[in-house]
Amino acid sequence: MTEAKKPRGGSKRPPGRVDKPDRAPLPLAHMNERGYRRIQAALIEHDRAVTEYERRWGTDRLPELVGPELRDRFNAQCERLNAAIDAADADAVEKLVTVSLRAYAALEQAARDAGAAELTGEYWEAALPEGGVLCVVRSVHEQARVARERRDAIVWSVEEVARVIGSLEAAKAASMAKAAFAGAVVEQVTGKGELDDDIPF
Repeated sequence: MTEAKKPRGGSKRPPGRVDKPDRAPLPLAHMNERGYRRIQAALIEHDRAVTEYERRWGTDRLPELVGPELRDRFNAQCERLNAAIDAADADAVEKLVTVSLRAYAALEQAARDAGAAELTGEYWEAALPEGGVLCVVRSVHEQARVARERRDAIVWSVEEVARVIGSLEAAKAASMAKAAFAGAVVEQVTGKGELDDDIPF
């Protein structure tokens, strides 16, 4: 042990997220090397399992697919594990990692029971005019998976494509209105090409 760090308590974490393992110096001055290594080993196992769930289901997607009661219990379990990490309590971390992995399994089963499906990794691909590859996927969750697998490509979700096309249509409608009515001022675009204009006539 060459250095000690202050505990990480009080850091703001999103609900349902647990600290990833790192190889930083010991988090607490009073903690011994063996306790630190036990925490790291438990968190490495936790991270490995969570990474596999996220590869199949998407990052943070599983809690969204289950009912609020199970989601709240899962988030509370993550908070307990993070508190044990902050306290550098090796016994508690090891125990709570085991509980958390059971919680992930329960989330997965509940998601399947609700009719949800794992990510498919499916995408549609086309060459871009100026070089490179465009991949279009069904959802933002699929986008994250395909982006990891196709680092050579630009990956868009259909939601993003729809937003861009909507913006282009609104811009085209505004240009047509300004061409038809000299001096027209576009004050607001309300969606679907509908304009709130000051048209002088």
